[in-house]
Order: sequence, then C-alpha cells, then structure tokens
Amino acid sequence: MEKEKRNPFKTLSTLLLILGAIYIFLNVLPIHHVKAHPFFENGDKPLVIAHQGGEHLRPSNTMIAFEHATELGADVLETDIHISKDGYLIAIHDPTVDRTTDGTGRVVDYTLEELKQLDAGYYFEKNGKHLYRGQGIQLITIEELFQRFPNMRFVLEIKNTNPDNQIDSIIKRLVHLINTYEMREQVLIGSFDQEVVDRFRTQAGPGVVTSGGRDEVTKFVIFNKFFLKNFYRPQVEAIQIPQAESGFDLTTESIVTGAKRIGMNLHYWTVNDPKDMRRLIEKGADGITTDRPDLLIELLNELGY
Repeated sequence: MEKEKRNPFKTLSTLLLILGAIYIFLNVLPIHHVKAHPFFENGDKPLVIAHQGGEHLRPSNTMIAFEHATELGADVLETDIHISKDGYLIAIHDPTVDRTTDGTGRVVDYTLEELKQLDAGYYFEKNGKHLYRGQGIQLITIEELFQRFPNMRFVLEIKNTNPDNQIDSIIKRLVHLINTYEMREQVLIGSFDQEVVDRFRTQAGPGVVTSGGRDEVTKFVIFNKFFLKNFYRPQVEAIQIPQAESGFDLTTESIVTGAKRIGMNLHYWTVNDPKDMRRLIEKGADGITTDRPDLLIELLNELGY
C-alpha cells in the first residue's frame, strides 16, 4: 500500500496558525488590567513631578523648594522619607544630614527638635553663591507637607536606608498621616525594596496607589522584553524607572506600550535634559520626575499641552 504523501504547504500553514495563536495569546489578549485611580488623572498631559521640590532650583526637600515648585505649576511633589529618633517622618533623601545641612550624622540619631536647628540651605549653591545659607531654612516633616499643600499630589519614597527595625513604624505612621489628612487619593507610595512596598499595601489597604519596587520593575521589564506580556500580573499601579539600567534601554516601544496596554502608569526619573524630556513625552511617558520642573513645564507649553 502506497504511503500518503505529506503536503508541506499544509504543514507550514498549520505551524503558522499555531504560532499565530500563541503570539495572540502572549501579546494581544489582555489578562490583567490595572484599575484607574484619581492620582493619575491629568488628561493626556504627562505629570510634572518635582524631584525633591526641584533640587536644582531651591534647597532640596525644603518648604521653599516645594512652594516654588507649586508656583511654577508642578503637578506632583516628590520626596523621600527617613525617620527621626523620636518617630517623626522627615522629608530627606539621604540617611544622613551631611550633604544638605551644616550637621553630620544619621537622621535617625536626631530628634525633630535637633533636626530643626540645622541649616537645610547651607550647601545649596547657585552661580557660585550660597544664597540660602543662614536664612533659617529648615528640614521639614511629611506632616508639614500635608498641612501646607492639602490639594497637591505627592510621590513619597520610603527609603530602604532606614533601619530595618524602623520600617513598620514608618509605615504605620505614614498610613496614619495619609488617613488623618485625607490624602488617600493624592499619594503614590514607593520604595526600591519590594518587601517594603508589599508591607505598605497590606497596612494601607485598598485606595492608596503604589509604585513597583525592584522586584516588580524587574518582572515588568523581563516579561515585556521577552514577549511574555500576558503572563505579567502587576500588583502595583505604576512603575517608576530610569531611562536605562544595566545596559537595558527602558524607553523602548515594548516597555511603553506594555505598560499602557494594562493601564499601568509609567514614570521616568530623574530627567533634567530637555532633549530627553521631549523624547519621553513623544514616546508616551505618563510622568517625568525632574530637578528642573521649570524646563519641563516650559517644554510642555511649547508642545501645546
């Protein structure tokens, strides 16, 4: 009996159909979509996020920096959290006071009263001059920020340079302040430490949005780079990333569209060159964190936003 001859074109067609179905499953059919949240509402205009209040314009993380950023028209104020010796949440980037004040030592070794005695404008320099040295510029607390700007949005990073045994106290205090000042729709909480983000989400409950820690960001990038988008189920509402990391370009179309197709907001930090700002706006970034909110606002106006 003569064997039936295989039709190579039929086999190829079947293979292509199978591959097409796999591609559709992996890249087209959405599996998980992030729920929209009022924090991110800004029309089609990217959020202007003033890094430390606009660190290149005023002394970092001081009230005059945040006031200036709001006067410029920034949408969001960004700051970092370290805890003081007596349990206050201080708006400061570094675990020590050395870089931004005339003091030395760890934030956690100072009481709030002691921190208030330091000159937070001591090192700020512009055009070779220390314009704010000796002008009574102080470190401030997260509570003071909430009191001063009740209608503003905030990106708050719980620094992983806080003592490990203080993280629960920081989260508990932060949740209390968010609830007390009714800021649940006005804050985006992040940390490089994924465990810190997860612990915050557990304590805060639904309604307060978080950005991905290192683990979440890594998963997002890998799943999108290797065409496995539909296997990614984000537990956070936003990803905040640099333009590049470890040799990977994080501004590619697959990254941007990968975030948008599931409704996850994509913010880039810290961007101070107008050329990079323009490129990210054109690519579809949802927010840009910058030390120069003045330049970003000027560019957005120029582009017609």
